[in-house]
Amino acid sequence: MQQFQFDKLTDEEMIQRLIATPVENRLHDYFFRHVCHSFLLYISQTLYNENSTYHLTGEFYEYISNDNWKVLRMWKGENGCSLCSYLSTCTMRYFSNKIRIEKKRSEIEFVPSTPEFIEYIQNLPVEEYEETGTTWQAFNMLQERDQDTLRLLIIEEKDAMSAAPEIWKHLNSKKNYKDLPPQKVQNTISMIKHRALISIQKNINKLQKN
Repeated sequence: MQQFQFDKLTDEEMIQRLIATPVENRLHDYFFRHVCHSFLLYISQTLYNENSTYHLTGEFYEYISNDNWKVLRMWKGENGCSLCSYLSTCTMRYFSNKIRIEKKRSEIEFVPSTPEFIEYIQNLPVEEYEETGTTWQAFNMLQERDQDTLRLLIIEEKDAMSAAPEIWKHLNSKKNYKDLPPQKVQNTISMIKHRALISIQKNINKLQKN
């Protein structure tokens, strides 16, 4: 009976109930097990040669629920595009891009330098924090503040205001960033980012001399 009721929901109603709090567990279970199963299975078979969606479900959930369910909120139903069709396209693009990045990373011979470090970590999935040669050693030598700054602004590609809550914790400032003009916050974080990049370059230089 419960599944039959969910079948009657429009795409817009489905989204609103999925992103609502508290979490509606039965609806979430129905959505991930039934609504998304077909396209997840297709992606699994096409990209991973697997006949199961088990290995994709957790990451798929993180992908669409990230940033307050941004992916779901972006669906507009334009040109008759259903929520399921929209999600299948977005998800295929997400996993295809992930595979492309992993393949590229395995093939390139990494030469440490600040510009290449930026390009490299901009294309690195956030959850994959592993040491990779001199550059990651240099990264791990940074102060926690500088690591967080590069992680937030480059790896996770957050803007200054989104990253401010975490970065501001490292500053010896009596002023809350929320009480400052946005431009002031952005300028401060920009300087912190610049300092972090200089620091990692210095660490790389040290490691190359040893």
